[in-house]
Amino acid sequence: MLCGLKKEAILISHDTPDKETALHMIIDLACTTCHVSFRDEITSAIMERENKLSTGIGLGIAVPHCRNDQMKEPVSAVILFTRGIEYNSVDGQPVKLMFLIVSPTEDVRGHIACLSAISHAVSDEEIRQKLINAEKPDELFEHFRSIEG
Repeated sequence: MLCGLKKEAILISHDTPDKETALHMIIDLACTTCHVSFRDEITSAIMERENKLSTGIGLGIAVPHCRNDQMKEPVSAVILFTRGIEYNSVDGQPVKLMFLIVSPTEDVRGHIACLSAISHAVSDEEIRQKLINAEKPDELFEHFRSIEG
């Protein structure tokens, strides 16, 4: 599955949290569903990355990501914010779809492949709209499965 994404790590939220709260939400979702015990380290790395440069890549998409020495395989989580959230994205638009990727430090190639796969998928208008318009986590999960072929 795309970057280790599990069905349980997908959430649809009708809330409009601020960026920091949204980041905590997605980190908690990934750590809980993937049984990752070093949440504070991941949170620090993600927040440090966001302070340097926003991972809001435009078109309503954000991809916060980091690598960690304790990771054995990549994990990811997705939250669809149906109302959009302010994120300081490169295009100034609210983020609706947030992907989190946490990869093993030594797996640079795999980390880049995850980022590339997501970027490629959401650059397709039809795929992006299917993802953003999903009404249930299962629907989002099935869209991700179809992306992989």
